[in-house]
Amino acid sequence: MWSLTSNAKLLGLVIFIGIEIYCAPTADAREVWQASMTHIALEGGCFVLSANQFCRRKDYPPPPEYTFLGGEENLNPNSVVCAGGSVIISPLGTVLAGPNYDGEALISADLDLGDIARAKFDFDVVGHYSRPEILSLTVRDHPATPVSFTSESERSESSHRSGSQA
Repeated sequence: MWSLTSNAKLLGLVIFIGIEIYCAPTADAREVWQASMTHIALEGGCFVLSANQFCRRKDYPPPPEYTFLGGEENLNPNSVVCAGGSVIISPLGTVLAGPNYDGEALISADLDLGDIARAKFDFDVVGHYSRPEILSLTVRDHPATPVSFTSESERSESSHRSGSQA
């Protein structure tokens, strides 16, 4: 699920569909993951629940059936190979629970759904100051070219062609 950190399409869907609680499972225990989840919570005005696994070497089959990138020489059965980091973040960017790096755990938090409206008052990315004439997002449900550019001259030519055909 690492692609969530760089996927503008995901963030667009979170914002425009109006997701209130976004669940993001991961195997990424780096601190940068929490920063990415905070970004999605703030931009999307939604709660983010990110669940990560905590596991030790003994939770996997022994070598050579299963080996870790970088080798096995420094790993003993109790070595942590994924440190967890599950976290719950509010639409205002507040960490409500976690991140937990101490072992297997269940984290929970009370969610005040009123925080969603408060977050939109604070930072509404599609609100009164959005500029759809400059930047907009189109979601198509069929394959398409991922990036395209338009210019004023192309728009004028297109308008001229459609006007001359009428």
